[in-house]
Amino acid sequence: MEASLEGNFRGRVALAAIAAVALLGLLLATAFAPSAQARVETFQGLASSSVPLTALAADPTTGLVYAQENEGKGFFRYDAYTNAWSELAPSPVDSENNGGATYLGGKIYIAYTENPDLLAVYDIASNSWTTIDNPLEEGTANIAAAGGKLYLTVDLEFVAIDPATGNVTPLANPPKFDPAGCDEGFEPWGGLQVDGGKIYGHQGNSCTGFAVYDIAANNWVELPLVPAVLEKGSSPEGPGAGSAIDPLTNTYLTSGPYPGKTLWRYDLEAGSWSTTKLPFEVEDNGMAFVGLPGFESVFIIQGEIGNEFTRLTERNVTDLAPSMSASVRKGGRITYSIQVKNNGPERATGIVLSDPLPKRGTLISAVTPQGTCAGSPVLSCTLGALPSGAAAVVTIKLKAPLRKVVNGVTISSQAIDGTAGNNGATTTSKQCVVPKLRTRSLKGAKKALRSANCKPGKVMRRFSGKAEGKVIRGSKKRGKVLPAGSKVKLIVSKGPKQ
Repeated sequence: MEASLEGNFRGRVALAAIAAVALLGLLLATAFAPSAQARVETFQGLASSSVPLTALAADPTTGLVYAQENEGKGFFRYDAYTNAWSELAPSPVDSENNGGATYLGGKIYIAYTENPDLLAVYDIASNSWTTIDNPLEEGTANIAAAGGKLYLTVDLEFVAIDPATGNVTPLANPPKFDPAGCDEGFEPWGGLQVDGGKIYGHQGNSCTGFAVYDIAANNWVELPLVPAVLEKGSSPEGPGAGSAIDPLTNTYLTSGPYPGKTLWRYDLEAGSWSTTKLPFEVEDNGMAFVGLPGFESVFIIQGEIGNEFTRLTERNVTDLAPSMSASVRKGGRITYSIQVKNNGPERATGIVLSDPLPKRGTLISAVTPQGTCAGSPVLSCTLGALPSGAAAVVTIKLKAPLRKVVNGVTISSQAIDGTAGNNGATTTSKQCVVPKLRTRSLKGAKKALRSANCKPGKVMRRFSGKAEGKVIRGSKKRGKVLPAGSKVKLIVSKGPKQ
């Protein structure tokens, strides 16, 4: 069954393209109203699940989404291409009151808030289950994976598990946090998410603590508290279980409270929180980012209070603008320096610089300190992400034996460009390509040199068998490529020696 799914995954690119075009139209329709915010968001209702779900996780290699039945053992998979859920082999562990899940090495690992003994492990390829011991000996939904290890936390305990060896490593204690009415450290109903070498986590269970763990340094740093909101309760509350990181907007997302329609966003670069409203109420739900082409979104379940399901598509609005200059050396070698700048107001991700190389141009090298370049005759440089105000430089070297070399680049990204008219840059370089000079008249040779972007140099006269006034040769061979304006000496016949 999985082999068939993989084949379908590779064969449905057209559907992804259609979805991408439809999404772009929807985004553009709402993006540029006079009062539009810098970030554009859309919610798309999806097929409801057959039961309330918990412990949501996505397989980054296929884009398939997995979740377990809340207060049950049922286990399900969602396919974004077909917008349909299918039931898989049931978990050996009842989820009871919520759980958290993460993907690692072809398996889904699930931790449960009310099971202090076991973690359930689903093998995607074989559609089968095993269990491993919960080293915390206390239930939690706070689980994440990075560098081949699982990370779990609850209260003031934090550990790493190597599933390959079973080794458990105690790590630095989480912050105690300080919201009134909450226990120290992480509540069981919180969330952990990995971003590079860091793990972000919110306290959960309506508490508002928030912190980041540096894996290499093995230390925690408290971050701004999640802003409490007042929805139906008598006092402001924070989020419940479940979180995700959206790499397109570089934000940590969580939701709640109990129950609630608030979606919290933490901008990882700006270090600040903002909120928006979900299309339905959630309670200890779950969310996961899916990077499937055409479906790049955060998928959100309703949690224990319902079966609704949606995907949140966020796009930053930016202004990417390339500029380029060229320097020409002899031999037809041209070096292009291209700067790609993000004029803001927000971060741009998935930046690609495209350069259809000039005809008869031969690429020598293309490098950038940020990303990679490959391809010919169309060169493509992937530049990753640029925060607002930042810039990346691409250096391209090529050889082109042409009098006039026109080279143009364009820039694109996963963000919406609010000023699309400046997404390209072009530069024209002139070179001296020595023309045929022999047998021309002196006047004709000078005219030919000027037309070839060269300058006539010193004229020398010699006796020869050529008719008087005819050019015998030039100081540079025909076809030689030199910087524009290079001088070429001319040797002109004085006729036969008497």
